[in-house]
Amino acid sequence: MTEKGQHQPIIVRSGERVVLSLHNMSMMAHPMHLHGHVFQVVGLNGRRVAGALRDTVHVSPMSMVDVALDAGEAARWMLHCHHMPHLATGMITEFAVTASA
Repeated sequence: MTEKGQHQPIIVRSGERVVLSLHNMSMMAHPMHLHGHVFQVVGLNGRRVAGALRDTVHVSPMSMVDVALDAGEAARWMLHCHHMPHLATGMITEFAVTASA
């Protein structure tokens, strides 16, 4: 994620299996939330895990979380930090799902 208004959307096809790697390179925790989908935590700091299904994941300071999901309905979905001050300063991007071929 980048400065407010400068995000680059994540573009996927409906039905596509996607793994997102969320890297937190700060000293603050970030609860990352994806609208319209559920995902499974499949990695913590490079170690494979079989986590629960959820739509929000806590990304600890200086850590990495990998989540896997099947892209759903074709639409533009928000992916953002659930701390409102972080959201307000631009910690948001689009998870853009396009129709499958």
